[in-house]
Amino acid sequence: MKRRIFTSGLRIVQTLTAVNPWHFLWISIVLSEVLTALMGLLLKGSVTYDYLLTGGVVSLVVAGMVIFLLKVMMQVRLDNKTLREEVEFQSLLMETIPDLLYVLDPAGMLLKWNAKAEEISGYRHDEVAGKHALIFIAEEDRDEAQAGMEEAYAKGSATRELRLLTRDGKKVLHRFSGASIRDVGGRFMGFVGIGRDISRIKKMEEEMTRAQKLESVGILASGIAYDFTNLLSSVVENIRLAIINADQRDMLRDALQEAQKASLHAKDLTRQLSALSRAAFPVKRVVALGGIIRGHTDSVVRGSNIVCNMNVADDLWDVEVDEGQIGTAVSNIVLNAVEAMPEGGTLTINAGNTEVSPDELPSLSGGRYVKISVSDCGAGIPGAHVQKIFDPYFTTKPDRSGMGLAISYAVVRNHGGHILIDSDTGKGTVFHIYLPARN
Repeated sequence: MKRRIFTSGLRIVQTLTAVNPWHFLWISIVLSEVLTALMGLLLKGSVTYDYLLTGGVVSLVVAGMVIFLLKVMMQVRLDNKTLREEVEFQSLLMETIPDLLYVLDPAGMLLKWNAKAEEISGYRHDEVAGKHALIFIAEEDRDEAQAGMEEAYAKGSATRELRLLTRDGKKVLHRFSGASIRDVGGRFMGFVGIGRDISRIKKMEEEMTRAQKLESVGILASGIAYDFTNLLSSVVENIRLAIINADQRDMLRDALQEAQKASLHAKDLTRQLSALSRAAFPVKRVVALGGIIRGHTDSVVRGSNIVCNMNVADDLWDVEVDEGQIGTAVSNIVLNAVEAMPEGGTLTINAGNTEVSPDELPSLSGGRYVKISVSDCGAGIPGAHVQKIFDPYFTTKPDRSGMGLAISYAVVRNHGGHILIDSDTGKGTVFHIYLPARN
């Protein structure tokens, strides 16, 4: 019985705590002495062995409870210290990050933003807390900002380029990337995000684009001047020869024919330049592309030594285009493919419907498109030429103006589409034309 009491006491202590045995021993001895003295006083000196054993067991249990409580208190202090350090670290991180950082509640009200946000906007944290985030976005961008919040709520994250409205009325362009916050149960808690000032980068991009445009205009003007100079020189020289040889009918006829040829060439160049300028102003209407593709391809291939395989889907989505411009764009690309196979070959044209995801092609927004692919089995385009293939007056053919593909590119881009090239030297080239389908 006594042994059972002692064993039970030890088991109770073991379940309360696992401690340093020396600490436990000293606390147990002290408590045992105290309890023995108290029991002796209560029993007026008649302390028996059973009482001593009971007092020892009780002292062990009490010692275990004391140490357990001490450990709990130390753990609580340690947890509070760790939590405080984590909060301080998060606060330090939020305040030292070089980008604007913000936290919103589920209704879009600002809970906090960091020192960088205060620096850029001119508003202190306590001035913005509790106010709707859209107040600090330029009015013309608020619909887009609202759409971004809705996308972040639905998809988890979103990115938008918006102008931040500062205290002094300035509008600073930022790229905002935000995400929705949800707890472990999936409950929506709000938004967190960062904003990076991209106004300087945008200005640099605009300057670069402007410089590229000026360079292209310069190249175009130089090409026009060069071609027209040659054409006019030919016309003038042949007219001079006609005058000199007016009494010799054969030479007169040859000179006039050369003058006529040069004049026709000048007329064709003027037509191409006119087409390039009109590409910026398409007159659109809803059309079925199948007929345009077939008609313009047939007119180019007819009479050549090219075999044409045409696969145009019967259920092509309708497009809203300038029929004449798109026909010209298709004709120019088909002609380029035919000329890439001077010894003959196979031309393959595929047209079908496709859906492009937002991140699939950098040059296109996500949506429905009609895709036209024009494939040849010619020599292919060298890598150094691919990047220049759509530049005005760039050509590898001495008898061509280099305007056809430039016109096609301008037409397709001004219809909201894009042209991509896949080319393997020695195997051939594929031009992929994407035109947005009518919703």
